[in-house]
This record gives sequence, structure tokens and C-alpha cells, in this order.
Amino acid sequence: MPVTSMRTNQLPSSTQLQQQIDGGRPVHKGQDGQGVREAQQLLQAHGIQVSVDGSFGSHTKSAVMAFQRSRGIGVDGVIGTETMRELRTSGAGVDRRTGPEAGLTPSLQDRVPGMTGADFQRRAGLDAARRQSSGGSPVAAGGAATVAPAGASERQKFEHYRGIIMANGGQDPLTSDKPVVLGVRGMDKGGNRHETSNGRAYDDTFVVLDKNGRVTELTGATHAGQRTTSLVDHVGLIRTGNFNVVPNGVRSKDGGLASFHVRTLDGSGNIPGIRDRNGDGRMQDNEIARRDTMTEILFHPGTATSPVSIGCQTMPPAEYRRFLDAVGGRGFNFTLVDANART
Repeated sequence: MPVTSMRTNQLPSSTQLQQQIDGGRPVHKGQDGQGVREAQQLLQAHGIQVSVDGSFGSHTKSAVMAFQRSRGIGVDGVIGTETMRELRTSGAGVDRRTGPEAGLTPSLQDRVPGMTGADFQRRAGLDAARRQSSGGSPVAAGGAATVAPAGASERQKFEHYRGIIMANGGQDPLTSDKPVVLGVRGMDKGGNRHETSNGRAYDDTFVVLDKNGRVTELTGATHAGQRTTSLVDHVGLIRTGNFNVVPNGVRSKDGGLASFHVRTLDGSGNIPGIRDRNGDGRMQDNEIARRDTMTEILFHPGTATSPVSIGCQTMPPAEYRRFLDAVGGRGFNFTLVDANART
């Protein structure tokens, strides 16, 4: 999908599209109507070749992905908050600040007229390279899926985890109206990397970020806590990606603690997953290559010593109470990454 060099200072109206995005309803393939038409008009205004017919089909998805690539943001073909912000930013100017400000990662409020997501990404890369070469404060480089280094300040931790979320197409915690949760599979809070397997160990990390810069690091499991079950044919784990998590009420088995239901960004409870089909507790390459689906995936507490799940996201009860204090009861955005880049 080619991107032309045309830019316009006067972007077309997008009232209906903006209302959908503000209402937490991403615009994606399969939808139609005025919001889609406005999105197509905005894409055209940015030089993307797409028909304005009000129908979000494969061609429009390709156009959205081309635009996302041109702006250096997550490429998923879905118009959410970040893509909408870029669609409403005219011009392809660059940030020309110099002196002490040069190479510093900009916050949203630092945006200058015409500054694009690609410019933000460029500055983040400069910042990481500068800090690494100077032995400065530990900020994540390139969205690497790691826990924050020991001794990092809360601000440094926030920028570290925010960098991972943004590099993986997640919701910016600085602009989200809900908490943003990061799951780091294959690495514990001490930074120890391990192979992911289905078993009775809390060996993964969850992090809750909010727009006020607060960071809550937690121990948990993103994998099943057992190898077999009578409830489904094969236990498994959900694939890495970005999800919308909504309240699911209190289940009697959870000791009075609230649970949450993991859904895709378009609201489906059918989550792409990987099932342990031979029951050995490990994720083999042929199992990862399949296109399995997991359903009824929840966030809920396990026992004090081990996860009790067939694919849900779990934490020890004490950690889960800290988690509830951090996320509140409205739900949250969830980005799951893999420290070993396998799942």
C-alpha cells in the first residue's frame, strides 16, 4: 500500500469517528458507516490510497496499516486512540529542538505541530542510545521485553515499561482513561529469564501503570497451572498481544476477590492461544504454529503457592489484592509480551 508525499493542513471532519474512539470502540475490519467513511477520508488526506465507501474491508485495513507504519506506531490495522491521534495530526514535520533537549523522549504534551509517531519513535531511540552509551539511567531500548533494572526509580520504571507497551502497539498509559497492565512472560521480577511451561510456579511478572506515573510490579503466571484437566481437551496459554479486560464479578472460588474477563480489542472472548496438545507442559514449535483458540480467559487469584488455572492470568492472593488496589474495578488495557519472543 503506497504512501504518497501529499500532506494537508486542513483535515476533514471526523466527529462520528472520534465519538466511537472516545467511547472505547476501536474501528476495525467488518464495520461500516459514517465513522468508517470519515476514517477513509482522513487516510486520503494523509496521502493513503483508499476508497471512501464507508465499508471497512481488507483494502481499508491495508490502508490503515500503511498509515500506522508511516507514523511509527503499532501496526494492527485497527483505529484506536493512538492511530486516531495520528490521523488528526496534520503534516509530517520533525522535532527540531536542539541543545539540552535534543534526544530526550517526548511526552504527549511535548508534541510540536506536525510531529508524528515516527518522530516520537526516533527520539525514543536516540534517548535509549544516549543513556546506554553514557551509562545513564536504565530506560528500555527498542521495547525489549524485560523487567526494569534493580535500583531504577519509579519514574525510570514507568518509562521502561511504557516503552515496552508502546513498542508492542499497546495503549499509552499517559493518555489511557483506564490503568494499563503489562504482562512479561518468561521472566520473573528479579529479571531471571526462563522457558515458559505449564506448571505450578508463579514465575512471570505483571506491572500496572496509571497516567499519574504510578508503577506496581507483581508476581504471577501467564500460563496454565497444570498439564491436564477434565474441563477442556488441552490446557494452554493465550498468545502475546493487546487486549481489553472487563469486570467479570466475584466468583465463589476466589475468596471474595473480583475477577476480570480478557477480551480481544474488538470485544470477542475468543482469544488466540497455544494448547499443550501432548501434555508435556512445554510449548513445542508445532503447537505454537497451530492457530488454537482459548475461551473464558480470566484474571483471578490462584493459591498462595501455585497458579490454579487452565490458561488464565493468575497471582497469589496477596499479590492479587495489590493488583486490585492498583487497577480498581472498571477494567483495564492489557499488553502481554514474551521475554523469549516465542509465544
